[in-house]
Amino acid sequence: MFQLSQFELARFQHSHGGDDWHDMHEVAPAHDSAESDSERSWARGRIFRCSTCEEEIRVMTSDQEPPSQR
Repeated sequence: MFQLSQFELARFQHSHGGDDWHDMHEVAPAHDSAESDSERSWARGRIFRCSTCEEEIRVMTSDQEPPSQR
């Protein structure tokens, strides 16, 4: 779920073929006190993982640039 306060704005689901869809849940990043700045973590987008197969997607706002590819 993509939530703002207590309101669900969108629900991400992953297709497994046919009518078989599974929810994707936000992956909480490992806590690092050096990276506790929520605005900095938002700049990298948010990661969601399929509850069944572990497939992941990154969600970014239209004004964000993807992190550089290494």
